[in-house]
Amino acid sequence: MLFCLLLGFAAMSMAQEQGATTQKSKCGSQDCQTVMKLKKEYIETNFTLTEEQKVPFWNAFDAYAKAEYDAFQKSREAMNAAGIDHHVSADSIQYLSDQQIVSLYTIRLETRRNLLEAENAFLKAISQCLSAQQVNEYFQLERKFKRSAASHKKNAVSKATSANKEKCPQKSMEAAPAKSVH
Repeated sequence: MLFCLLLGFAAMSMAQEQGATTQKSKCGSQDCQTVMKLKKEYIETNFTLTEEQKVPFWNAFDAYAKAEYDAFQKSREAMNAAGIDHHVSADSIQYLSDQQIVSLYTIRLETRRNLLEAENAFLKAISQCLSAQQVNEYFQLERKFKRSAASHKKNAVSKATSANKEKCPQKSMEAAPAKSVH
């Protein structure tokens, strides 16, 4: 889920740079698919392939994207079945039941396992049609995409926090009159 959210923020950033428009990703079915399309466009724009490499590479990429999407959907469904909000924050985990906490971490680990299996299958597939240098170049591009997403997310959170503080300023302890206790 975090990966999909990060992809959403990166995609928004890149879409703005390219003059495109997109909605903020919530990793819902349509939003996550849009993010994956933007990631594909980013790779298409920045990754050079020969004509012979294009079909096998993009077939592997599409299978990888589908496996990622399926892993996140499966995670969301499992969390819903366990009665856990899929946007649960680290601070709110303490309010879950014992069973929900164990389920949450089990679901997260299962999702990571599914994502790792998908990435491993993708690596094996692209290693058949690309040189080792091209494989490295692809993963560097993907890392750049993710970093851009993380940076965009950090900026978005910072802006949201600043906007919240402007809307709801905290009362300062210094501003409160001191009361004497006798």
